[in-house]
Amino acid sequence: FGCPWPCYLQPATCAKMAARDGFVESSSEDQERIRGWALHFAAAKQAAEYFGRRPRRFSLLLGHPEGAPLPENAKRIHFVRHGQGAHNVWRAQEHAAGRAPHAKRGNFGDVPRGLHDPDLTDRGREEAAATQVLAAAACSPQLLVTSPVRRAVQTCLTVFKAAIDRGVPLLAHELCREQFRGLDPSIYDARRGREALSREFPQVDFQKYVLPETVSLNASVSRSNGGAAADEAAQLVADPMWWLCGSPLGACEGGTNETSMMEHAYGFMCWLMSRPEGEVGVATHSLWLLALYYGAFDNPGSNACGDPHVFYTGELRTVLILERPAPATSGGCLAAYGSALLGSGLTGQEQDEVHPQKRARTVGDRGAVLESLSLGC
Repeated sequence: FGCPWPCYLQPATCAKMAARDGFVESSSEDQERIRGWALHFAAAKQAAEYFGRRPRRFSLLLGHPEGAPLPENAKRIHFVRHGQGAHNVWRAQEHAAGRAPHAKRGNFGDVPRGLHDPDLTDRGREEAAATQVLAAAACSPQLLVTSPVRRAVQTCLTVFKAAIDRGVPLLAHELCREQFRGLDPSIYDARRGREALSREFPQVDFQKYVLPETVSLNASVSRSNGGAAADEAAQLVADPMWWLCGSPLGACEGGTNETSMMEHAYGFMCWLMSRPEGEVGVATHSLWLLALYYGAFDNPGSNACGDPHVFYTGELRTVLILERPAPATSGGCLAAYGSALLGSGLTGQEQDEVHPQKRARTVGDRGAVLESLSLGC
């Protein structure tokens, strides 16, 4: 599945983090899902590369000397997963009872009300406070970005308090939010409306990169299949991506899926790496981070390093991200034949146009063959 994320925090900090393992802390059911997601993300990334949808490439910069200046095309990013949320506790209780967690729009009124865009628990706040100490000592972000989901916002405000107190700008961004799949996602993956979030967290800019409440309530309630009352449905419909089970980056047949999750992570990285700030803090979610590593980053290591790395609640990791253009493709000149193979076929003239040097090449001309391979043909 690929090696765990490297970390550029102080060695003592990394050793402390190594005492916990987000994958091990996941339920056996979730572990199977995580393995499957990692495979899906890697396959979708390969397909995106095949179809030319990855002109920009991002990789983890390994072995960079501590204290050395970064290349111009690199950034230092502090990723933190939100602390424990009320939904994490509820899901663990459901698994322990032998039940599959089920909190959907259809049974909104039958599950704890705190599951919609849940708060951090007391433990989650303690995790964020502990990480705050690490961040104050090791992080000097020039920009902070958070998922608009409340547990991530609460974590960001605590972990990066020192930076916020210095006046570092804080943006919420839809593309690093909690991910979900299918046409009936769980209510704890939905956020509150943009205006409600702005009132609750005035320190955060929700206006630039968070979708507004644009879906009409009447249409929304008709989709709830009689499960939730109108006032409850209004809370859910305030999150258009969740309610419509779609993505602003492309069509999702059958609801959002692993490909859309991967595209969100890649799109976010394109946006972030285009900004001028060289050091950034990002508060987000474990599934999004999984999609980022397997679906957006070029894997720098072996594919046989054990189980996927999953951020545990409250985990902070500092990584260096290097951007480079897509490498030259193998046999790139073959693309010139694509339309002919799908249509009326090849002509001798077309072949000569694609390979003007082919008349000079003979079967025994090994040098010409090697030259063509070096050119990607």
